[in-house]
Amino acid sequence: MRTSTGTTDATLTQTATTGDALSVARHPGWARLIIGYLAVAAVVPYLTLKLLWILGSTAGILAPSPLDPAVVQSGNIVTAVMELVAVAIILTFTHSWGLKVPAWLVLIPAWIGIGLLAPFIVNGPAVAGSVLTGLSPAGDGSLAPWVGPLVYLGFGAQAIGIAASFVLYARDRWNRVLTGRLAERCANPSKRALLFLGWGVGLLLAVVSTVRLCWSLGATWGLSAHMIQSRGLPERLADGTSALFAAAALAGLLMLTLKVPGRWRVWVPLSLAWVGGGATLTGGLYSLALLTIRLMSSTTPVHQTGVDPLVDLIQVVAGTAIGTAGAVLLSELHQTVSTDRG
Repeated sequence: MRTSTGTTDATLTQTATTGDALSVARHPGWARLIIGYLAVAAVVPYLTLKLLWILGSTAGILAPSPLDPAVVQSGNIVTAVMELVAVAIILTFTHSWGLKVPAWLVLIPAWIGIGLLAPFIVNGPAVAGSVLTGLSPAGDGSLAPWVGPLVYLGFGAQAIGIAASFVLYARDRWNRVLTGRLAERCANPSKRALLFLGWGVGLLLAVVSTVRLCWSLGATWGLSAHMIQSRGLPERLADGTSALFAAAALAGLLMLTLKVPGRWRVWVPLSLAWVGGGATLTGGLYSLALLTIRLMSSTTPVHQTGVDPLVDLIQVVAGTAIGTAGAVLLSELHQTVSTDRG
């Protein structure tokens, strides 16, 4: 992730050997250890289920999936690997040796992982409750009723655990950067470009947030007849949380680029842009990936999807732009802190 001011790795990792990071280099603290291993424990149920399916078990499977078996197996392998990566990232946040890991190797997977799982903090309990009470089914009926709640609640627990672990890790590694005030961020030659990017991305996020909010409230314009017929609580909740995270990303990005309110600590808008941007990107990317799988599967009929893929594509573009802008802003913030020390 290279920016106009150098790599995120070259700038942010410097703080791991100075200031607050030195005080925790050998003592990560009980909070980081306990929360980290609780987060790892949250990964175990879903990872175990995936490993069982990869090995040929039918635990929790009531009927064959309508997808091609090779596609299903590939999906199980990919998601199992993603869970193993999540465990590696959590352990990096948990132990003192993680402070020496290059920043880009921490920030990129953490951003994607937190963004992918964050919606389940809201969706997980709601969908699990609706399935357990029989209000709405989860999935296409090929899985046992307990699988949906296990997956949704597990993802929500993972999101909380990974986010909490990262907060403690970032506090120890980049405390001076995160606790500065917005008004203290110095002007930079890239300021105008960032302002232009911020307003441009802001427009895309506003579109995403508005469309998803309308769909979550029951609007059906832009949706195909098949999508309207199959929509239930999980789909409407997914649209609602997508709207919420897009709005959070918009607010955080504009606050960072405009430096208002100046007295606010940097971590507030940075958190909004970080989580909101990651959720916006991964939500759109995940939906497009599912659509691609359906198109590639010869046994699955593909229905007309309306404008939903277009909205997903806008999310991917906006999320990628937020990641780029975030890298530049983080580099600027670190340079400001370094200049103040000098």
